[in-house]
Parts: sequence; C-alpha cells; structure tokens
Amino acid sequence: MPKNKLFKYERVKHLPNVTFSVFGESAPPRSYPWYDERYRGMQRVLELGCGKGEYSLAFAAANPRKLCVGIDYKSHRICVGAERAIAKGLENVHFLRARVERIGDFFLKHSIQEIWLTFPDPHPKHRAIKSRLSASFFLGVYASLLVPGGTVYLKTDSDLLYEYTRASVQRWGGREITNSDAMHGADDGAEGTFEVVSAYEHAARSRGAAIKFIAFKLN
Repeated sequence: MPKNKLFKYERVKHLPNVTFSVFGESAPPRSYPWYDERYRGMQRVLELGCGKGEYSLAFAAANPRKLCVGIDYKSHRICVGAERAIAKGLENVHFLRARVERIGDFFLKHSIQEIWLTFPDPHPKHRAIKSRLSASFFLGVYASLLVPGGTVYLKTDSDLLYEYTRASVQRWGGREITNSDAMHGADDGAEGTFEVVSAYEHAARSRGAAIKFIAFKLN
C-alpha cells in the first residue's frame, strides 16, 4: 500500500465522523451514530460508493435537516471526505467504511428516505452482473431499508448500467419516477444534487459522455 494511502488508512479510524467496520464484527444497527438522539426527526440519506464524498458533502450542505451517510470501502477516499466535512463544519454527514453488500447490518429497516448510487461500477462483464448496485439482490436490500415511498436515485455515464437498471427495476416490481439519458438541466432529486460535479463526472463530461439519471421507488 502506498505510504499516503497507509497514512489515511490509519488516520480515518480516528476521525469522529467515520465508522470503520471490521469484517466479522457487528453491532445492533441502533448503536451506530446516525441513530443518535441528536438526529431525531432528521431524514436519512445514503450515498453508496461515495468515494471522496463530493456528493455527500453537497447534500449535507444544501440540506441541513437531513443526515447524509456516505458509504465506501476505500479508506483513503473516505478520509478525504471526512476531513473536508470537519473543515467545513458539517455535522450532518457521516461516513461508513464498509462493503455495500453489508449495509443491512448498519441501518434499521424502513429508516432511510433516499439512497443515491453515484457513478457506481457498471461491472460490464456478464459474470459480474450480480455485483451491479441495481441487481435484484441490492434492490431487495434497498426496499427493506427505505421508508414507505422512499426513493433510489442513480447517476451514471454508462449506457449499459442505465438500461440494465431500468429493466431490473421493472422485473423487481418497482416503478420509475423519472429518467433521463442526458440529464443536463434536470431538476429532480434532493437540493444540492445537481449543483455539484465530482471529479469523475467532470472527466466523463469532458470526454463527451452523457450523464444518465433514474429515480425509482421499490415500496
């Protein structure tokens, strides 16, 4: 592991706005900080595969009455987002270092209002279809976590993932709220969503990729 990544791997464990999960260890969902009394009455938003937290920070800054939890397995990326949140004084954003497959271990059923999938890996190879974050397994997990009427949002530059997600939601029995295969100027979703452009999204737009967007419900 490069020296800088190793430093961040150690540092992130001690940041007050990061929960660092260890494989094989778990605690009751209600014991995690996003269910603290200080957040009572706040809506909870998850960003899966949050990277350096660019979107999570934007959500939190634009929506002070919502609590955003950014989830990623890359410790050095989470470290960047968590330190930026501290520097900005954002107290309504937390980060969880864990695999997305395990999110059901950390959150109570029917306690999440929104789930964001921001430019997830499209896993283009056929053998990796089950790893796509809009595969049937994940949709089932999202449905169990979302409050009735809660919404899942996807932003992607992948035509493959965009079309797959639309078909997957339909097969699962969910329903699309809105979609766009070129979302420039779209105004759906949480405030702060479209004002921010992550480094990845900027690179995608620079090479001429259209940004696709889907919002759907599962219950």
